Amino acid sequence: MPKKRSRVVFLLIIVLVIIIILAVIILANLGTQSAQMVAGVKEGDVFTYALEGLWESNDPNATISDNLLQLNMTEWFRVTITNVSNPEISIHTVWRFKNGTEIEANGKVDIETGISSGGFWAIYAANLRANDYARPNGPDRSTINETSTKEYASGTRETNLRSLVLRYYDANDPTYSTTWTEYMNTHFDRQTGILVELRDISVYTNPEMTITLVWTIKDTNVWTIT
Repeated sequence: MPKKRSRVVFLLIIVLVIIIILAVIILANLGTQSAQMVAGVKEGDVFTYALEGLWESNDPNATISDNLLQLNMTEWFRVTITNVSNPEISIHTVWRFKNGTEIEANGKVDIETGISSGGFWAIYAANLRANDYARPNGPDRSTINETSTKEYASGTRETNLRSLVLRYYDANDPTYSTTWTEYMNTHFDRQTGILVELRDISVYTNPEMTITLVWTIKDTNVWTIT
C-alpha cells in the first residue's frame, strides 16, 4: 500500500512540474509579444497617401462600383496622429478629392486588436519582426512574413510585410457559386508601424472580375519620401 501511494504522489509531482513548465513557457511568450506592442508613432506625426483602384473584367455582367470610381477621384488621403495611449492611437483623417472637396473624420486604432474607426486601420506596433503576431489580441493569428529594406531619399528603412489570403462566399447565393478570394499584402514601416504600401487584390467569380486597391505613402514629416 505505501508503495502504491508513493507512486501516485510521484506521478502527481511529475504532472505538476509539467504544468508549471508549460505555464512558464506560455507566460514568457505572452510577455515577449506583449512587450513588443508599443506604438512607434507619436502625436503630430502626419502621413499622406496616394490611392488607386484598378478594375479588370471580360464578363459583360460585371460593372465598376461607385466606391472604386470614388477612390480614383482621390487627390490624397492624410492621417494625423492626435494622441497615443498604448495600445490605442487616436487619429484625424482627411480624404481630399480632385474637385477640392474633403471628408474629415476622427478615429482610433488599437495596435493589439486591430479594431479601428475613422476610415484607417493600418497602424501596427513598433519593431515587430518576422513570425511575430501582427495583432496578438485580434480575431486572426496572422504573423509578420518578413522584414526587408526600402530606399527613400532620407535613407534606408526597414519594412515589415504581412501577407494574407482570404476566401469568401455570398451567403445569399444558395448555390455557393458566388465567391471571391482576397490577396492582401501590407507593407509597413518597422520603426513607426505605419502603412507604407498596400496592394489588395480581390478575384471574383460571379461576375468574373478582378479589383485591385493600392495605397502608397507619398509624404510624411517623419522621414523624407521623395
